Amino acid sequence: MNSASKAAEELHHLCGVYTKPATVDRILDLVGWTVTADLSSAHLLEPAAGDGAFLEAAAARLVASLANHGHETKIKQLRDRILAFELLPSEAKMARQRVVRKLAALGVHQATARACGRAWVKTADFLLADLPRTGFTHVVGNPPYVRWSKIPSPLKSAYTRSLPKAVSRGDLCLPFLDRSFEHLTSQGKCGFICSDRWRYTGYGEAFRRKWLPLLDIETKVAGLPKDVFQRDVYVYPDVLLASRRQQPRSNVKRRRKMGQTLADLGCTIRVGPALGVAEAFLLNPDEDQVEVELVHPWIDTHDVRADDIGHSGRRVIAPYHADGTLVDIAEYPALAARLSQFKERLKGRYIVRQGAPWYRTIDRIRASDWSAPKLLIPELAKVPFVALDRSGAVPSHGIYCIFSHERDIDEVYDRLSNGKLARAISPIAPKVKGSYTRCYRRFLSAIEI
Repeated sequence: MNSASKAAEELHHLCGVYTKPATVDRILDLVGWTVTADLSSAHLLEPAAGDGAFLEAAAARLVASLANHGHETKIKQLRDRILAFELLPSEAKMARQRVVRKLAALGVHQATARACGRAWVKTADFLLADLPRTGFTHVVGNPPYVRWSKIPSPLKSAYTRSLPKAVSRGDLCLPFLDRSFEHLTSQGKCGFICSDRWRYTGYGEAFRRKWLPLLDIETKVAGLPKDVFQRDVYVYPDVLLASRRQQPRSNVKRRRKMGQTLADLGCTIRVGPALGVAEAFLLNPDEDQVEVELVHPWIDTHDVRADDIGHSGRRVIAPYHADGTLVDIAEYPALAARLSQFKERLKGRYIVRQGAPWYRTIDRIRASDWSAPKLLIPELAKVPFVALDRSGAVPSHGIYCIFSHERDIDEVYDRLSNGKLARAISPIAPKVKGSYTRCYRRFLSAIEI
């Protein structure tokens, strides 16, 4: 197996997640690829065909549409209606076979069905291939999602050389969206089942600036991952519907502010420090084998409840002086004895491989940074909520903290408590597996209260 084939296999293993028939039918309905529409001059594009779930359904609807509108189902009428790409040869072969079987079962001549299978399904990388036409009235599918850093090196190098810089970063879905929109005709419709990360991540900012004025976009809840995909995944998907505008938007009116942001109220938002091998630095209530001046109260996400904090008694080891400088572990024998139990795992962390001392935490911990009264918001919650902490404890990396520098912290708490935070953040924050809302700093900064 050559490097290109191996890279394709690796990528498929990472993001080869296929779509269930009910979701395929829903997306085809939403973009108007239906048996009642006249599809005789329509052109459908599928950027990542997989084993052909979308193609099979689209082929069946195409044949029915042609029959309903008095058109023949010969190669001349069928050949240019659909085009799909699939990187992995074995999957492309399965997609062709499904198309051929479906067309033949619907009464299309066997030779015509085979010709359509060959013409419709290209074994190629959609992001790098030359498309035989530029205008598609319909684009549908389930584009791959994987973080850019996880893309196999040969493919990542090819994408970086060939794709616009604005979309060759972040995740692989972004360039699939970009190229699909590029090939959408005026008033053409795109329907994807995909993550909504492009809506709010920093790496999607240039993409949003480019496309939001040119598209009418609607997102719909796709459902639970287990109901949408053939195998379970972590991220909650959306159904993305996009229609290419005839004219770009101009003079977009700025949305009237409905309240004040946390910055307007003189607040700052910080996330708790990352430890790296957390069990090395966390002490249970019955553990006292580290120098007392290096130990501080700790709050984990499990301690934080709506309107309340239940302290577990756990503490965090902070191998730093009061000014934030790292201690010399040789001067703290109890600390050395404790962390030596985890030394190999601690040395395996990225920061240590880059030259940091093996016994430091990923983020510096200085108790005074967390001592002021603060609001605690767990990053993940079924229903986002806030709690008020006056203990001065150090929060975990899964907790966002709000500090008020100009107003009484109780006033800010009143603006966020009793469900107000959930109402403000739920419309803009992403959902992940289990119907949890992810309360990123970006969204906390944007809410108006």
